[in-house]
Amino acid sequence: MRRGHDEVAGDASEPAAPLPGLTSLPVEPSAKPTRAVARYDANGTPRPVEPLPPLAELVARADGGDARAACQLAAELHACREKAVLAGPRRRGGNEEHPNRCSDLIEKYGGRHFNYLRQAAFAGEPEAMLRYAKGEAFGVPGESYAFLSTPDFDTWRREAPAMLQAVFEAGYPEAALHLMLAQEPIFGGQLAALLPPDPLRERARMELMVLFAGQHPEAAKIAASLPRADPALQQEAQALARRWHLEYFNGLEVDPNTEPTDHGMPLMAGSGQACSQPIPGLKK
Repeated sequence: MRRGHDEVAGDASEPAAPLPGLTSLPVEPSAKPTRAVARYDANGTPRPVEPLPPLAELVARADGGDARAACQLAAELHACREKAVLAGPRRRGGNEEHPNRCSDLIEKYGGRHFNYLRQAAFAGEPEAMLRYAKGEAFGVPGESYAFLSTPDFDTWRREAPAMLQAVFEAGYPEAALHLMLAQEPIFGGQLAALLPPDPLRERARMELMVLFAGQHPEAAKIAASLPRADPALQQEAQALARRWHLEYFNGLEVDPNTEPTDHGMPLMAGSGQACSQPIPGLKK
């Protein structure tokens, strides 16, 4: 992505500043998200990861309505745009495995990033739903704020909260994490200041992280690290978190030290290859 007069100066490697001038919008979306592909399939076995096909084939499939291909394209576009920013102007578009693939993706299809991601998200692809809700289609946070004045941004603002909630209710702990981080002015990214304040649910999301840790020794540390809260609010939030944990996550427990590549929170590092994959938790 090129830097221009509408971009914010600064080192892209530093934490992004909160987006200026955003206020909460009603949760009601302009389009209702499709329910996400369930986290578990019939026997709890994930589909084997397949290598990404040639770019021309992937684009043709996505343009033909293949939601998984659109999901893979969007995920790869984000990775390429991120690498280009981190690499700097002399190495942008570089990819060790496929040196021309990233540059071709950005040059030819970068302008369609939003459309591919939204297509896959509304088809119920969980990785695309999470990426769409996070605002990935607008590039690397902090590099440019040009997207703030686009119609796509207004569309996204009205759809992102319900989209993220749909992934949460489908049993993906990544969505719970991003719902929690959405209240953080820096780490919330595009979602920061978008969700309306709700002290009960905000605290319940924190308590849910403790439940995900289960019997792991880290659970006590996570609980101790939570900020103090009014006892009545904390009690109500813990009850709500327990209800969510059973209703949406089937009592899922995840080792807090497990790397995403070991299926701890797979969508966090899916890179498009997790699209459509029902990936089971460590414990069910």
